[in-house]
Amino acid sequence: MPGTMEPEAAAPGDTPPVELPVDDTPPRLYVVFAQSVDIDIDFAEKRVQGRSDIMIVPTDDDNPVSEVFIDARQCEIDVTQIRVSNCEVEASYEDPCDLAKTPENYRWSAPQWMIRKHRMEPLLHHRRKEVSAVNHDLKCCTPYNGSIRVKLPSVEEVLQKNRDSLKADQQALLLHSNGTIGGYRISIPFKLKNACDGLQFVGVNESDTRYPHVYTRHSIEPGTASSIFPCIDDPGSRNSWKISITCPRTLGDAYNEPSAAPQQSGTNGSRKRKHGEEEPRRRHIALTEGDKQLDMTVVCSGYLTGEVINKDDETKKTMTFEVERNKAAKHIGFAVGPFEHVDLWSEFRSEEDDVKLNRSVVKVHGYCLPGRAEEVRNTCSTLVTAIDYLILTFGAYPFESYKVCFVDDMVEDTVPLCAFSLCSTRLLYPADIVDTEVEITRTLVHSLACQWFGINIIPNMKADIWLVTGLAWFLTDHFMKALCGNNEFRFRMKTMSDRLVEIDIKRPSLHDLGEALYLGSFEVDFMNLKAPLVLFILDRRLSKSTSTTGISRIISRMVTKANTSAQATDDILGSDAFRRACEKTCNSRLEHFWNQWVMMSGCPRFVVLQRFNKKRLCVEMTISQQQDIAFIKTRPLNKDDFWRNVMEGAHGVYSAEPQQSFTGPMTIRIHEADGTPYEHIVEIREDSAKSVKFEIPYNTKYKRLKRNRRQRERAVASSNARGDEESQKTLYYLGDVMQQPDEMEEWDFRDWDEETEQKMDQESYEWIRMDADFEWICEMQTNLPAYMYASQLQQDRDVVAQQDSMLFLHRSFHRTGPHPLVSTILARTLLDPRYYYGIRIMAAEELPRHASNEHVNWIGLRHLLKVFQYFFCHPGTYVPKPNDFSDKRQYLVQRAIPEAVAQIRGDDGRCPKEARRFILEQLRSNDNRDNIYSDQPYICCLIRALATCQLVDENKTKQQKTMSFSFGDGDEDEVMEEAPDSEPQEFRDSAVEEIERYRRMDEYSPSYQNCFTRAALDAFCRLMKANVIPTNYVIFLQYLQDKTYDLVRIKACECLVELGMLARPSFMRFLLLLASTDPSPFVRQHLFNSLCRGLASIAIGENEQPEKLAPDQPAGDDLIVEQNEDIIEERKKAKARKEDLPAALAALKKETTDDENLQTAIWKAMDSPILTVTERINILELCSVLFEEDQSLLLTFKYPSYWTVQRGEKSRHKCMMTFKRHYRTKPRKTYATQPPPPPKPEPKRTITLNLNRSGSISAKPATPSTAQPPALPAPVASTSKSADPVPTPKSAAPTQKQTSTPKERPSAPVVKQSTAQEAKDKTVLKQAKQSVSVAGSRGGTPSVPQEKSKPQEKPKSQEKPKASGSHRDSISVQTAVRPTIEVPQAEPKVATPKVSGNGNLALPKHPRPPKRASTENDSPRPTKIVKLNTSSIPRKRLEKVIRRQKRRLLTTVKFTAWDKLRLRKDKDNTAQAGSIRATPKHRRPEDRPGKMERSGINSPRPSVAPSSPAPKIADSSQMTTSPSMLSTSQNPITTPTSSATLSQQSSQPGASSSSGKPRKPLPEMRKPLPTGAPASGPTPSKPQSQNSSSAPASSPPPSKGAPTKFKIKLKPPPSGSPN
Repeated sequence: MPGTMEPEAAAPGDTPPVELPVDDTPPRLYVVFAQSVDIDIDFAEKRVQGRSDIMIVPTDDDNPVSEVFIDARQCEIDVTQIRVSNCEVEASYEDPCDLAKTPENYRWSAPQWMIRKHRMEPLLHHRRKEVSAVNHDLKCCTPYNGSIRVKLPSVEEVLQKNRDSLKADQQALLLHSNGTIGGYRISIPFKLKNACDGLQFVGVNESDTRYPHVYTRHSIEPGTASSIFPCIDDPGSRNSWKISITCPRTLGDAYNEPSAAPQQSGTNGSRKRKHGEEEPRRRHIALTEGDKQLDMTVVCSGYLTGEVINKDDETKKTMTFEVERNKAAKHIGFAVGPFEHVDLWSEFRSEEDDVKLNRSVVKVHGYCLPGRAEEVRNTCSTLVTAIDYLILTFGAYPFESYKVCFVDDMVEDTVPLCAFSLCSTRLLYPADIVDTEVEITRTLVHSLACQWFGINIIPNMKADIWLVTGLAWFLTDHFMKALCGNNEFRFRMKTMSDRLVEIDIKRPSLHDLGEALYLGSFEVDFMNLKAPLVLFILDRRLSKSTSTTGISRIISRMVTKANTSAQATDDILGSDAFRRACEKTCNSRLEHFWNQWVMMSGCPRFVVLQRFNKKRLCVEMTISQQQDIAFIKTRPLNKDDFWRNVMEGAHGVYSAEPQQSFTGPMTIRIHEADGTPYEHIVEIREDSAKSVKFEIPYNTKYKRLKRNRRQRERAVASSNARGDEESQKTLYYLGDVMQQPDEMEEWDFRDWDEETEQKMDQESYEWIRMDADFEWICEMQTNLPAYMYASQLQQDRDVVAQQDSMLFLHRSFHRTGPHPLVSTILARTLLDPRYYYGIRIMAAEELPRHASNEHVNWIGLRHLLKVFQYFFCHPGTYVPKPNDFSDKRQYLVQRAIPEAVAQIRGDDGRCPKEARRFILEQLRSNDNRDNIYSDQPYICCLIRALATCQLVDENKTKQQKTMSFSFGDGDEDEVMEEAPDSEPQEFRDSAVEEIERYRRMDEYSPSYQNCFTRAALDAFCRLMKANVIPTNYVIFLQYLQDKTYDLVRIKACECLVELGMLARPSFMRFLLLLASTDPSPFVRQHLFNSLCRGLASIAIGENEQPEKLAPDQPAGDDLIVEQNEDIIEERKKAKARKEDLPAALAALKKETTDDENLQTAIWKAMDSPILTVTERINILELCSVLFEEDQSLLLTFKYPSYWTVQRGEKSRHKCMMTFKRHYRTKPRKTYATQPPPPPKPEPKRTITLNLNRSGSISAKPATPSTAQPPALPAPVASTSKSADPVPTPKSAAPTQKQTSTPKERPSAPVVKQSTAQEAKDKTVLKQAKQSVSVAGSRGGTPSVPQEKSKPQEKPKSQEKPKASGSHRDSISVQTAVRPTIEVPQAEPKVATPKVSGNGNLALPKHPRPPKRASTENDSPRPTKIVKLNTSSIPRKRLEKVIRRQKRRLLTTVKFTAWDKLRLRKDKDNTAQAGSIRATPKHRRPEDRPGKMERSGINSPRPSVAPSSPAPKIADSSQMTTSPSMLSTSQNPITTPTSSATLSQQSSQPGASSSSGKPRKPLPEMRKPLPTGAPASGPTPSKPQSQNSSSAPASSPPPSKGAPTKFKIKLKPPPSGSPN
């Protein structure tokens, strides 16, 4: 498809776009010839029942039809009652809406949104092969779901069944006399109960006090019409209709309440209900006697053919309507209620108009609820004029009459149907309201224009919808031009054009947009904006090329042909046929125009550079296009468009390919020196450089003419003459008011300076007007000087040229800044009533930017106040005159000035006092006693302005703070503190009081649509969000009650969302409850939109401030430069969230994916019975945005049941049997299951470790005590950096009640080694599940030597350790002689203070030199164990210490027995070089992973990448030392953490030698053995000063003594075992 781009690949972590289901169902080879529907409506029960008769005609004789598919939703159909030509047939029906319900055995939640979406797949939008409307009428039809399947009987069965029927009945059944049949009449009885998709009941609930009425609902996509009655729900399938609707005769009959007396209880009241019959629900609706007598009226498509009273029930009547022209089911609708009829055509049409129209006169009827007939007359007063104008201009109206019916709770403003439009009561306004009349009139006229294009003439394909939509708006704007004038029309087109240029970036093309209209109203709004503009510029080009009426004549031909031709294809419009008609009219090809504006997206952005060539007497001009820059440029996310972006991304609606170069003719008008405009038409051609150069000839011979002309204009402006001079004044100058010197001095007007005057006199032309004929939808930027645009503003009478000048002044402000001359031009524009009021409003909105105190001394503020005082106040004061809104243009300017004054800000970002007091004075002194029009909308503008003037401009406030400096050199006594100004607070109190007064006034004297309350709520919301007044949610919450006016409830909810209440789970649940249970679909739609905007605010981080993450600045006068990577990263993420949609969605999902309360609330909203299918799909889309997808689903099933019988008492004629039901919870027999194969055992490996204990004078064996296993080492980041102090373990309470005085431990020097070596060595300790008992702290502190004491008995828990069979490796300690490595001691170092048991810091003590370690007695029994009670240390203090970065202690060990070591390979066949896996033989309960994690030990064993074959024996990255392990009578010796860890292994029972033989001294190893990686540390024989920093900072300096020795023995695995 042209203009389609391939979707980008989803980034990791993003939710992939949902692929739409594809429907490959072929078209059905039959068409609908006619359909008749009988409907009976019951208001009391909200029930609809009836019968639908569909005449089906097969279209292909070669392929006879045996089965018919018909659409139906939310219906109760008895398939046994379906008849085909009076024959009983086989039929089936499956309601697709049942898939939206939750099955009983499903236990799902919001994360299972994808499962639910797959279940609802038949209800989702399907991509199917499209069939043109031409083929629908002649060849086939495409049912949407085909939920009803009916098998057709044979021809013989039909003839046999109807052989005795009357001839008229046989003709109705298309039975021919030759024994053939032309079609089949399918009769389907149906019932609807509480149908939410197709019908909307209003006022039928007891709590709803509005007048009861019901109307049909409609949508762009198929599926809604089949929810009203069974039909072929296909927009292309059109046929004739006959609709009979039975309803109560009066409003009292609707609830069985006769007007004379209350209903007496009769037989029905005492009748017993049958089995299975529902209990009747009686709704008590409070009706007055007058209301009970109101007649019920049916307003339906087509024309009324009869109205009769029901013979069986006199309280009911039946009204019949017929539609002769073939129309689709989506264009059939009705409304039933106590409507008042307003005869519009006779009241607003004169006799002259009747004579002029002759036979084309159309009757226009208005219907409304009781009491609103006068509003209908005022609102629809222009409809009669509009329909007469369209008939005379474009062709006859295609139907006999036109009806408009105003109903409540409509989502859309208008819904055009066949000869009938449903309109919302929100459009009604009284005669004294003038603010909304133009927009509402345009909306109603558009609904009327759809009767020509949209109802009578339909699009051929979905890609042609834009054309029908654009033509309907073209007719509308054509009438609005005749009604409001050419300036109104052109100003609106220019405003819409600028809006389209702004938003048509990365949007689908018009050709592709027809397929995406189902996504939401945002796509429809975009089509309503762009389609009429494309047809407008096409009309401009056709009118210019052929000098005819443009496409108006083409439209007239199509309308006439569709009304008079008998061919079905004449009322079908396609883009290709329309293009050919346009090409025939203009005698030129439109292929390039069609490709650029219909098939592609985007709008051109021209940059024009011009210069006058004096030698060649021509204007050299270069026009380049830069729309690709706007396409590439990153734009911030807008929360109003957030849901649109989400839906388009999820449904694969991607932007069309941008047009690189737009081509076509452009008119350039040059106003030369003699004052004559010369027009030149240039052709914008496609160029690789995207720029075109022109040389436009210059025609004026004498440049002095310009100076003479300027002098003549000044003379005309200064004189008071009349006649020809006055006409020249009007022709040449607009805004030439207040030109006298005294007036200029009074108004502080400025004129051009002499330098600028000389430049203006030297110019060869006044100004250049680009695109003078308005043939382009573009953005135009030129290098013309500002005085040329000022001349264009004052001398060009075209309102579009004036608008271009105002836009230039707006865009150039950032270059020029505030200027008194620009303010003078704008003030004169505002003063001159000859300007179009839209231009004057633009001038008022631009003046606040030139109201600054820095350069121009508030000149813009003075001009605004002076203009308002000049027009609307008593002379010399700001007290307003009594209101007089008879001049509507002047009233609109009066509204704009206070709002512009409220926008003025000073250098401090605040509105000046004079401006604030002016607005408050206007609100207090407003006088509307003698005005025939209401001032309520004007007061709402003043309330908004009063709130705006109190807001602070944060950008200027930040600049003010940035530029403020304080110096501490001066004397502090000389600094005089200014007294705080109380005026802002007093003004704030007065403003809030005034706003509150109008809010309370609306309670006892309601304004139009409660506009006072809505304006007050909006003002309070803005003030609270800006922290001007304290936040008070109660003000808004009180308006969320059910009986509050809908617009007020919506405004209150929007304010709460804007204030960030969505962050509270309780309000989130409440909002979802409102959005899913409110009976009004209009309220539900707006609440859902508010929810989406609130979630968008969370996604883009609107209320988050990354600057708050910055640390506090320390006090001082020094210059501080900070570079915090965390803050920079947070700011990058915050910026990405505001610009990138995937980043915003990821941030939103991170906030909400684990919120179980939100999951419950949103899933509960899905099951609301009043939600439509579209609303359920939207909630599912919202779940996909908020939660991660979960593919699992929990199903529950009932146990199988069985019965048992027991015979009881038996007599002669009877036998008592007792039946009992049981549930089977266990299988009746045992089923053999094959157990999984056991894992292959690994060979047992033994690692024998023997480690000398630290130096001690004790010769007695040490007794192990119960303790937690040591903490596993953490990975070391670098071996060259100094390590941090070793943290104290979090859980350091001893297991035995023993106390001791903690001693200081000296630290040992560390031999450096490579990082690769460290990673391998750490694997040994991380993967070892130690069963070693460590005396002391639970944090895994290694034991230290103690003083001599009496031997203690072993604990019972360690007497008989049980070996765990699940561990394949074991550790044992032997006494064999092994190589000993001596670790040199570091120089003494001052120790840092340590935390004592009571939480205080203990002073460090200088350690005494340790004694030489004894190697003569290695008995495992120590003399005494002393433990320190650390329970008194505060827990927060311990946690604070634990969070410190840990010191890293590195030790290099040389090993030569690599030939005997076999390394194990992991599953990925990667050898773990140097990793030794060791597991304890005994498993104690305290070694469980939970306790290890609570005590700060990392139980998981991370994998280590191979780097070197040398294993690391010890690492001290996480080895901690507890004070409880220190001896009370002996100075601790220096022991590295690695040796301390291995000493724990050797201290367990049975680990040491049991022979009791003394160990022999081992030879010292002065040089390390070579390893796979070169050792980075020096030889251990010399003390290394640079390595002393690697020792723990909390350890005392080591003393010179005997080195620590340990032994390692590696046993190879048994032969035959796998590596």
